[in-house]
Amino acid sequence: MKQQDNNLPISEDIKSLNVNILDDNIFHYDYNIRHLLKIQKSNMDVESPEYIGTFSSFIGEVYENVIYELLIRYAAKNDYITKFIVKGPHQDNHQNIKNGFLIDRKSQIVYKSGYKDISEFDGLFFTKDSVYFVESTIVKDTMSLRKRLKKKKSLLEILFPKLKVKALVILSKEATGLNVFPKYCTLWITDILDVTSILERLKSLDRSKCQEFVNIKHNKMTEVYNLEVSNFKYFATINWILRKLKSNDNSVLDIDFLKSIDLERYFDIYTKIFVGFTTTDEFKKLHSNTKDNSLKEIINAKIQDDKYYIAIEKTHRGQFIIVYFTKIKNGKLKRIEIIGNKVSIANKDAKGFTFSEIKYLKYVFKPYHKLESTDIKSVINLI
Repeated sequence: MKQQDNNLPISEDIKSLNVNILDDNIFHYDYNIRHLLKIQKSNMDVESPEYIGTFSSFIGEVYENVIYELLIRYAAKNDYITKFIVKGPHQDNHQNIKNGFLIDRKSQIVYKSGYKDISEFDGLFFTKDSVYFVESTIVKDTMSLRKRLKKKKSLLEILFPKLKVKALVILSKEATGLNVFPKYCTLWITDILDVTSILERLKSLDRSKCQEFVNIKHNKMTEVYNLEVSNFKYFATINWILRKLKSNDNSVLDIDFLKSIDLERYFDIYTKIFVGFTTTDEFKKLHSNTKDNSLKEIINAKIQDDKYYIAIEKTHRGQFIIVYFTKIKNGKLKRIEIIGNKVSIANKDAKGFTFSEIKYLKYVFKPYHKLESTDIKSVINLI
């Protein structure tokens, strides 16, 4: 079957979710159904949020596996797909590497940097001039999905600078917001998956009695570990960005670099760019007159290392705003956003990226990275 990859037509098997051509392959995947079976036995109301959430999660697991099994067969038949990444039961090469692509324990294609997951992909394949990442989901509201696409696309643009980066988004008929996906996305819409018979079989599944797993043999099938990618190290890049922002001795920050195309994709990956730090005294000069009680409590608290870490975020409207991160001694890491009289404060997860970034910057920041209150005002005016 020869087609142009810019068309990428959906097959009838994928559109109809034809599980009949998959033998018993989907039963060789792992499913987390223990809690679902428990609440079914408890006769929980099927309209309750817990039941709906648990059952939907199971459907999502099955849907993703069915789509992948159908997609790997689709790839084998279409000449314009030149390379297809295998995962799940189709591969058994698991490596815990520090930087690069890997298949994790949940059989997801993951890119790691510094042992931290940067992004994951439901599928990955290549054509002559493009790399496609796959997102398959049963969600009805696609707003959150659309936001995640930007990060994945920007990361792949850094890793594969010579290729066009495109997305294949596979959704069920119930999905909304189909007309607002970006142009680099190809949308496939499938029928709604009925998992009734699949769940019934999983309840008493004996894999030794299943049909043998069918590996799709083709020279285009390859391990993710064989991919050649450009170098991207998460924390080293933070340092590089910081050096570039401070490279102009005549300015607090190089605002032209901050607003450059080169840095735009990094905002998608990091969500924020750290530009320096300030002290409690300098922070007080800016915000001690606030009437917000939560902010007053932070200002009057003992701050770890007496540092407020300053970052710039880009809103969905393309505007730049300043945010602060500070760690209360023996307390939480706080994210503080102050716009006019409006104050927003949130706790950050101790296992999240921001916590790790702050831990890294603690040793990177030098005295010349300190911003006085007047410097911060200047930055606010410049952005």
